[in-house]
Amino acid sequence: MAVTRRSEAGRPVRPPVRLALPPTPLAECVICGPESRTGLRVRFRRRGDAIVASFTPGARHQGYRGLMSGGLLASIFDCLHYRLALVRGVVHAVTARIEVDYRAPVPLGRPVRFEARLIARRGRVFDTRAVARLHGGALAAESRAIYVEIPPSRLPGGGR
Repeated sequence: MAVTRRSEAGRPVRPPVRLALPPTPLAECVICGPESRTGLRVRFRRRGDAIVASFTPGARHQGYRGLMSGGLLASIFDCLHYRLALVRGVVHAVTARIEVDYRAPVPLGRPVRFEARLIARRGRVFDTRAVARLHGGALAAESRAIYVEIPPSRLPGGGR
């Protein structure tokens, strides 16, 4: 018998839904690709209208001594923001702009929780926001991004 979790208000809490990747184009993504030999294999999930993920940096993710590389954190944000277009059926979208504000260092060996939300969609343009939180809930970083849907013909290999 499955156990149903309940929120503080007593309502059932649905478990996050794992996001399926479209074939081939993302299979070898260094952040999320299940076929990437050296990638992080971060698993993104949909929770309501948000995209969530968790990642625990190890020694190979180090920037400054004992801390996660800030560039790697930005790369995870980039892949996370893209998922907001993907879950709306837009497979061919590219980063037009991404900003990251670092608020606290991310220690190695401790989980980082990510959450992203769509702020607005104007035609082919997606305006998104995301946060990364340390174990215990402290804010590690905030990110804003703009993604633009593009025709597959503008991608290498025609988007295949």
